[in-house]
Amino acid sequence: MEIQTRKIAIPSEIEKTWQRIVNVISDLICVPSVMINRLNPPELEVFSANLSPGNPFPARTRMEMAGVYCETTARLKQRLKISDARKDPEWAGSPTARAGIFAYLGFPLCWPDGKIFGTLCAVDTKENKWGEQYESLLLSFKEGVEAHLALLNKTKELERKNKVLEKTLGEVKTLRRLMPICASCKKIRDDKGYWNQIEEYLGKHADVWFSHGICPDCARRLYPGLEGL
Repeated sequence: MEIQTRKIAIPSEIEKTWQRIVNVISDLICVPSVMINRLNPPELEVFSANLSPGNPFPARTRMEMAGVYCETTARLKQRLKISDARKDPEWAGSPTARAGIFAYLGFPLCWPDGKIFGTLCAVDTKENKWGEQYESLLLSFKEGVEAHLALLNKTKELERKNKVLEKTLGEVKTLRRLMPICASCKKIRDDKGYWNQIEEYLGKHADVWFSHGICPDCARRLYPGLEGL
C-alpha cells in the first residue's frame, strides 16, 4: 500500500527545527522573508517563516499557486533564481512581482519517492544577485529538511508494517487456539456456535484458499474400478 505523503503530519519537534532554520537563514543573508512552503494544489501554504517584523509572508499564509515563483520551482523540481523580476519578461507580470516581491531564490523539497513536499525559498523586495554562498547555504538546509521528510516517511512505513504484522499475528492466534471439529464431516465450530466447512473457516481467518482434488486412498475407496487405468 502506497503511503499518502500529503497526509503525513509534521511533528512539533521538527516544526520547531524548521522555524530555527528559516530564522537563521534570514539573519545570515539579510532578506525580509525565508520560508518553508508546503504545496497542497491549488494552494501553497507558508508552513514555516522567519519571525522578522517586516516579513510579508508569515507562517500559515495561503496563496494560489498559479503564477508564483514557488510553483515553477516545484513543478520543474529544480532551483529557481530571480535577481529582479522587473527586468525579466518572464516574471515581470507575475502575481508575486506585482505584489512587490522582485527577487527570489528557491529549491524544491521532495519526499524520498521524489514527490514534491514544497519549497525552501528566500525572497527580497529589491534586486538581489544571490551570490554563490547564498545558494550553498539554502542547498545545505534543503538537504536537512529533506532528511526530516525521509525520517517521517520511514516512520510511517514502519507503522504500516506494524499494523500488517499485528493483523498477521492475530490470524495466527486464531489458528493456534483449540478448534472444535466434527469427527465425521470435519466441519469447524466457530466462537458463535455455528458449524463451518473447513475451507470456509480457514478462508475467513487465515487468508487461505483451496483447490479441490482427491487423494489416492479415497480414489481407491470411491472408484475401485479405476485402479490401474
